[in-house]
This record gives sequence, C-alpha cells and structure tokens, in this order.
Amino acid sequence: MNIKIKYCIAVAVVMIAAAFCGCGGKSEVVRLDEVSDLTAKEPEPVRTETAPDRREVKVYVCGAVRNPDVYCLDSDMRIADAVEAAGGFTESAGGTYLNLAAKISDGQKIYIPTVAEIEEALEEGELSAATVNITSNTPGITSENSTGGDGGLVDINSADRDTLMTLPGIGQSKADKIIAYRETNGGFSSIEDIMLVAGIKEGLYNKVKDRICVR
Repeated sequence: MNIKIKYCIAVAVVMIAAAFCGCGGKSEVVRLDEVSDLTAKEPEPVRTETAPDRREVKVYVCGAVRNPDVYCLDSDMRIADAVEAAGGFTESAGGTYLNLAAKISDGQKIYIPTVAEIEEALEEGELSAATVNITSNTPGITSENSTGGDGGLVDINSADRDTLMTLPGIGQSKADKIIAYRETNGGFSSIEDIMLVAGIKEGLYNKVKDRICVR
C-alpha cells in the first residue's frame, strides 16, 4: 500500500470519528408543556362598569291625574314617569304646557293643572307658557291650605293679598283686584259678589266658594 492510499484512509477515519462524536453529544430536550407555558398569554382583566347611583324617592302626584297619590319611584325618573305612575292625565289636564322632562326629587309635590287653570293664569299675566313648571307653589296654579277666621275660611272683606292668594286660582293679580273692588265698593255683601270682580267667573267661584266667607 503506497503512502497516498494510507493518507486517504487516515483522513476517512478521522472524519468518521468526528461524526460519531457529534451525534453522541448531549442535546437539550424541550417538553411540550414548557413550550405552551412560554407561548400562553395572561388573560385580560375583566372590566366592570360601576352601576349608576340609583335610589328610591317619594313624590306626591296630584291635580289633573287619574290616581292622585304618593308614589315611590327611581331617582333618575322624570315627571312624565310620575304622571304615568299616577294613571296618566285626565281629559282636562294641561299637559302640553308642561316640562315633562324635568327630573323628580324626593318629597316633591307634582301638581298637574287643568287647561283652564293655565289659560287663566296666562291671561292674568301671572306666568308665561315658557316657564310653566308642574311643581308646587306656582303662582296661579297651586294653593296651600287657607287661613282665616270662621273655621279656616278666608274672609274676602278683610284678607290681605297673601291670604287671598292661598285660594285656588287666585294669584297676585286677582288678589289685588279683590282688594281694589272692596275698597271702591265698600266690601262684599255675599260670597257670590266675588264674581263681580273682573276676571273671576263662575268656574273660579265654584273652586273657592267653600273656602271663603263674608263677615
């Protein structure tokens, strides 16, 4: 065997040995569960919206509604909801003049006037259609208990303006006219004479006749 052949055999042996050494080296094994742990994403936190602050309030709905009463409603409701709870408007209610979108409040008195009451107040200049609000203490629309002599009746011959204005449908303008009439004519002889005052007709008289007197 010549030197050239021996050299080729030696090179081949070295290469084969190197190949075996590479295959026998320690390799790193990665488990499947480790791979999934690396690729898995943390779950997004669940976002919850805070519920609005809602509570129960009580309102008194009266006037031109079908079922006047005290009602328990959610604080975020509107006057329209209060009217609906009270059975809705009666046929005589002046609903088109009113701000039904206004929010209700606890302890509120919601008085629904009739068309006649509102038109009478507008005629006397006691309020304007744009400012009509269906809450209590609106001039010409609502009234509180009358005070005066004779078992709580109002004496139309002596009552001052504020006392006269506690009568249903009597605002400042009509109260002043009542006072002016009695000063000019020496007073009223009977409760019916109140209809002699300009602007006070039979319809308004029927509302006040059980709450007035003459002494």
